[in-house]
Amino acid sequence: MATDVRHKRQSGATAKGARMEPKSKSVVLSRADSLILAALQSNGLMSNAALGESAAVSESAAARHRHRLEQEGYIKRYAAVVDVEKLGYGLAAFMEVGLASQQEDALVAFEAAIQEVEQVMACHALDGEVDYFLRVVARDHHDLERIRHCIGRLPGVKHLHTRIILSDALLREVVPST
Repeated sequence: MATDVRHKRQSGATAKGARMEPKSKSVVLSRADSLILAALQSNGLMSNAALGESAAVSESAAARHRHRLEQEGYIKRYAAVVDVEKLGYGLAAFMEVGLASQQEDALVAFEAAIQEVEQVMACHALDGEVDYFLRVVARDHHDLERIRHCIGRLPGVKHLHTRIILSDALLREVVPST
């Protein structure tokens, strides 16, 4: 998921390091909501009957909870978790990107350009010495080198450091519900 520059503009940030409003608020969900969210994070195809069973509510109540959670944005979308290695991506890496400038136009240009690099699975804007932290997938070391050169030529990139991921000691896909 790419960084949302609009949030920076909405909160008044125009350059890296400027104060941004917090993104999260204190959330109070019912026990049924929490149980339904936990169940759907494990299996997004779960039927309303099964959701009702897992949350100890009726099927129709589960459907209402699901619909409300979708409408209020707690559930952004449904997706499948795929095995990247089976799709031919046997290598993953983190990349730290430093830009020559942290002015808004430089950030916007980089964030627009990084959208076009399909192998970038995540792009996070950071505070501190590094401007962006990327997670990329590659088919092999040669592909990673090609991707690295591609990213290094994006607008405003001053430096790029790559760290190959050897293994995932923890890769959590379910957000705590409370």
